[in-house]
Amino acid sequence: MPATIRDVAKKAGVAPSTVSKALNSTGAVSQETLLKVKQAAHVLGYRPNARARNFATRATYQMAFLADFPFDAAFVNPHLFEIMRGVQHTLNKKGYAMVMKHISSRDALSYVEQAWTQRMVDGFVLHMSVLTKRLSAYIGRESIPHIVIGKPDFDNRLCWIDTDHCLSGRLAVRYLAELGYREYCFVGGRADDMTSWRRLHGVRQELKEMGLNLPRERVLQSQSTLADGARAMKKLLRMNPRPQAVICANNPIAFGLMHALQARGFHIPEDIALITFDSYPFSMLTDPPMTVVDINMYEIGQEAGRLVLQKLRHPATQIQTYITTPTLVCRGTTPVVAE
Repeated sequence: MPATIRDVAKKAGVAPSTVSKALNSTGAVSQETLLKVKQAAHVLGYRPNARARNFATRATYQMAFLADFPFDAAFVNPHLFEIMRGVQHTLNKKGYAMVMKHISSRDALSYVEQAWTQRMVDGFVLHMSVLTKRLSAYIGRESIPHIVIGKPDFDNRLCWIDTDHCLSGRLAVRYLAELGYREYCFVGGRADDMTSWRRLHGVRQELKEMGLNLPRERVLQSQSTLADGARAMKKLLRMNPRPQAVICANNPIAFGLMHALQARGFHIPEDIALITFDSYPFSMLTDPPMTVVDINMYEIGQEAGRLVLQKLRHPATQIQTYITTPTLVCRGTTPVVAE
């Protein structure tokens, strides 16, 4: 016969209500009592009844993760899966399940309204890809526990976390300058790709402090595809003087550009150096491997999980912050610096 909460209470020498508080983290319990209860539950093989717990607390112990996954997400945005792993890891440790929902920004509001009014989940982790001003307003009106991954590009009272893309851009230029480069080109994403343009802002800030400039004609806009990288190659080869180093806003642009340059007989990094952002799995498999400014996306996911639970416990908490420090990963598309 399975152990009950009363069995655990008897073995730990506490009241059943104390066992409930200790195992569900719903009340003040001393560390000593918490350890006694957990040890008793482990010895007896006690497993809390999730349905009874949910009924008693009026909680679902579920959080929804909303994102717009393109059909080739594993290729164009593999870091999204690292973020989800981090979120799930943190939630699972606290007894919560994560419900993953693929949805467009157009449909996100109606889903959140339904899920919240029907109490299908206790809160939301929202990727920037699904966020709109109307959804932001609804979350604010209803005081919904949430965390947004990515800084919104409009005024808001949402809780969000992001990495400092501006700092990433500065690190890329600082490193290239240390290698002696002075002529640059930046190949960015779409006009609405705020991550790309924040990285560009950092590039320009760092160059300005060095007494250098990045002319408008040396900033190329693209749709962030391999083909766009190849098209960028034709434009940069017409520049005079030709760029010594190219900063690409993301991996697909960098891969397309590198392959196009190599097809024309250029050697990387001897003729032109390349650097991009985020260490995609295949960035280590190119020839030469790609130098990147990287971010620990798993850590961002873990922090998002922690903060949405904090928002659940303390609804008045306001969180708008940059987390994790970008790091340089030197590989083959930039010269090796002798020790």
